[in-house]
Amino acid sequence: MSKKDELLYDVRIAERNIKDGALSKKDYEKHLDKLSDVEEKGEVLIIEDEEAGPEIELDQIEEEESE
Repeated sequence: MSKKDELLYDVRIAERNIKDGALSKKDYEKHLDKLSDVEEKGEVLIIEDEEAGPEIELDQIEEEESE
């Protein structure tokens, strides 16, 4: 895929490209269907903010979201 094509399908500007007519919604959906699932390669990123106060454990966040 060329650099121009990469930008055309870039998730950050794809909606604008669809609105401008540079990309059809159907072509964009086809592109998304072709992408492989790489979720298992992801890692949890914990960003510590010294000003935010005490750290919250990931388990606490998951419990709050499930309530």
